[in-house]
Amino acid sequence: MIAIAGSILIFLALCLDFGLSSRIAIGGAKPEFLFVVCMVLSLYPKRSIAAILGFLCGVLTGSLIGANLTHYAISRTISGFCVAWSREIRLDIRYPVVALKVFLATILAGLLFMFGAAPRSLGSYWVDTIGSAVYNGVLAIPTYALLRMVLGAPDRQRN
Repeated sequence: MIAIAGSILIFLALCLDFGLSSRIAIGGAKPEFLFVVCMVLSLYPKRSIAAILGFLCGVLTGSLIGANLTHYAISRTISGFCVAWSREIRLDIRYPVVALKVFLATILAGLLFMFGAAPRSLGSYWVDTIGSAVYNGVLAIPTYALLRMVLGAPDRQRN
């Protein structure tokens, strides 16, 4: 069931990233729908599957933008792994916690991406990254609500 719901959401997120993301940007901060979907989906499977999901997210994002896939693939793989690993923390997986996890995953992906491909201006890069992290954290709440209706709540079992 998670594969079907995930495939549909990833397809929709790709369409939104391609057609809507740049139009609703605030300054340099724009939502990353595919990243949000992949990180929220990473709450459900084991860490290894979440890392593969993050890798897929990175490859799709890089190919959509037309950039070097390596930086996107590495940053998203590690972010997906960390989100899945964060289930072992003794917090109930509720909406604010999911938003915080996606926010922190966006910051982590931005940090890893920065070391892989140095930005021209570090200050504006971090302002845009933090703005995107806020955007992604807010978008994680309805995404998680939708997945929770379809798949139920993720369990906190060790993975």
